[in-house]
Amino acid sequence: MAGGPIDLQTRYLETGAFEVVISHNRYTVLNGAVYGGGNLSKGPRNSPRYAYRPAPSDLLQRAHQLEALCARHQVPLAAAALQFSLRDPRIDSTIVGSSRPERVRETVALARYPISEDLWAELGAVRPQTQDLER
Repeated sequence: MAGGPIDLQTRYLETGAFEVVISHNRYTVLNGAVYGGGNLSKGPRNSPRYAYRPAPSDLLQRAHQLEALCARHQVPLAAAALQFSLRDPRIDSTIVGSSRPERVRETVALARYPISEDLWAELGAVRPQTQDLER
């Protein structure tokens, strides 16, 4: 079972009907939302949401910073978001949903897109506020 609200997931899990629960938009060993609900794939202007609701302004501000850094290095923001999950040793598995068959090919291309260590360093300097880690 996959979903967003923890209280709803807990109720489903307690039924005993599910063996696995995937929590979206949380930083865990199983990352099921690498694009932050769309703002890291479509960009924060086109998808100003996070965790199925309007994103807080500070989160959107950082998404704009990430997008600008990626643009300066000519790297799609979605490639950086996906590869961030794939390269982090704390994340064991990365799950990417697909709305159409051609998205699979696009996702593989994003996973293989060359990203310099310079860009990773710049992206790493854009730090979340402590409260964002609790969302």
